[in-house]
Amino acid sequence: MSGQINGRGSRGLLARRRHLRAQRALELMLEFQESKAQNFLKTRYDPSQDLLAKSHQVRSALEEFQRIEPDTRVLEVGSGAHGLVFFFGAQFGIGVDPLAHHYVALFPAWQRRIPTVAACGEALPFPDNCFDVVLSDDVVDYAEDPAAIMAEMARVLVPSGTLYFTVNICHPVWNTLSMLPEVVDFHTTNISLQRARRFFKDLPLRIVWEKHNIPEARAAIRSRGKRRLRDWVKSVFYYKARFATIAIREPI
Repeated sequence: MSGQINGRGSRGLLARRRHLRAQRALELMLEFQESKAQNFLKTRYDPSQDLLAKSHQVRSALEEFQRIEPDTRVLEVGSGAHGLVFFFGAQFGIGVDPLAHHYVALFPAWQRRIPTVAACGEALPFPDNCFDVVLSDDVVDYAEDPAAIMAEMARVLVPSGTLYFTVNICHPVWNTLSMLPEVVDFHTTNISLQRARRFFKDLPLRIVWEKHNIPEARAAIRSRGKRRLRDWVKSVFYYKARFATIAIREPI
């Protein structure tokens, strides 16, 4: 009995720590985006063309597997300050982000192109099977429960719907760093390539395309010519590489 209690207590402590880390990550992200918005005003910088180009690139990749019609229903989970959905060209597009209300005020020029909802990806405020396309671009490693977000995205996708998913990936050796109590940037956890692939294992999502840039990430570290131990470790054990995939929702 005591072992069960201790186990439950440990799980509860870990859950509490994950929650606090996620809240701190949101605070840091909001501070960062507020600073960015002020800088945009000072410099009169408008990233709209870059956002448009990236969104169209992703849309073109998705249309290799599913035609996107004018009435296609598109959801971006973690639409953030500069998400894909704002320039995706979706008549029925919507963004979800915990900081959505703040971003509408900070970046109104494109945030008001589509409706956004302030909510967490772990509990999407939508019924089952209601979106044809779901986007998640570099989001889940900032969140409290990445696996729960993956399950929610699969839930709201219609059968034969398409998921576009990317995430930063790190070698498993970095996982211990993600357990430290302080969040020094916006990331709440380090996700390995193997873990990213496991997200899809028990979900009705069939991967039809994937790509990662681990060799390029390692080479970029080596090319810097720095001799610090941390840089050498990053060149051997990949750090902040990128994993991208397109998956199709299958009937359960």
